[in-house]
Amino acid sequence: MMREFINILTEAATKQDIQDILAQNGYTDLKISGNKIAVLVQVPDGQIKDAFRFKVLQDLEGIMNAADPELDARYSPYRNISSIGHVDFWESPVKLLVKDKGVQGDKSAGVANEIELAGILQSVIDKYGSAHVTFVDPRGKSLTINNCTKVDISGRDAKGRKKADVVLVSPDRNLPISIKKLNAEAWESADTLFGSKARDIIDKLVDDKIVKLDKLETSSDAQPIFSLSKEIVVEPTEEEAMSAIFGSDLNPQGGIVIQTFKPEHFVQDGNKVKVECHAVITNKEEIPESHLMVWLLRNDSNRNSKALGIRGIRIMAVTLTRGIGRTGKKDVILVDQYGNVIDRKFDPNDEQDQEVTAKQLKQFDPEKTRVQIKPKGRQAVPRDKDTTPRQKRDK
Repeated sequence: MMREFINILTEAATKQDIQDILAQNGYTDLKISGNKIAVLVQVPDGQIKDAFRFKVLQDLEGIMNAADPELDARYSPYRNISSIGHVDFWESPVKLLVKDKGVQGDKSAGVANEIELAGILQSVIDKYGSAHVTFVDPRGKSLTINNCTKVDISGRDAKGRKKADVVLVSPDRNLPISIKKLNAEAWESADTLFGSKARDIIDKLVDDKIVKLDKLETSSDAQPIFSLSKEIVVEPTEEEAMSAIFGSDLNPQGGIVIQTFKPEHFVQDGNKVKVECHAVITNKEEIPESHLMVWLLRNDSNRNSKALGIRGIRIMAVTLTRGIGRTGKKDVILVDQYGNVIDRKFDPNDEQDQEVTAKQLKQFDPEKTRVQIKPKGRQAVPRDKDTTPRQKRDK
């Protein structure tokens, strides 16, 4: 009954809904037949062909649910319409599939993510036996591997704080690569990693009456959900920033490439492939200022971090522009690693200073009774006068 009631309130996914989300994420090469939408991707031949297709299908399921959770996208293993299964949507006849574009060894359109990038490089290897691959940015920073004979998508394993999306393999070395789209704002989710420190900082700011922590509602398991009056941005230590950005595997063995890939970003000459990127990062000096890392504490009613101990708050390692805005004037509370407020000029009449998220405004109600949760407490210490971003400082 409950599911039927929810269905009355929620419209089923339409083909146009799915196509719109696919287009927003770079998937424009489609084949539509009735209620079946097939995303066409370039994948290598051979035994790993279906493995690449399945990885793309998994990514599509995640993209759909992230774009609109009410679509209730779910992987279906049934092979009546595809050998690797498909993605279903609640109460909708639409089926989402992944099919091979059938182009091997040469550049093709529609590159949308790291799986398709891996597929293109592997198809070059399949055709020529090996590939010489160079990632380069306008600053001249580059990452190169010669005689690459394999593209390992198992490099997406995040165990041990690994960050690589793909690993390029040659007889001499492995090159782990993390791929970030231009609009990507998060380095990683950090509820557990930074939870305890975040709790100390929130307690201090609440005690100092710099931020309010309000009780919004009670969850289904009778636990209270809280909301911050403003987002909190925390300056990390250099060690924290390096760990969040590079993980355990990217420095010095590999690196990060930032780009939303389009066909013009790939320049191929036989088995030589140059991949043009917005930025190539192999060490702290190469991190663009826009992508310096900060901790962000924001409202999310679905989060319940045991390390933080405050339900309704999410902790993320994000880019500097996500944390304080493109102009550095976003209306947030900016603090150092100890919770000491870093003074910034804020003009309430400046439109650029009004980048408070809609969700934050919606959740904060100043008329609600402030609920103080039991603090853990932490003493602040004087802030280091060196204003250079920590990840740029010399050890």
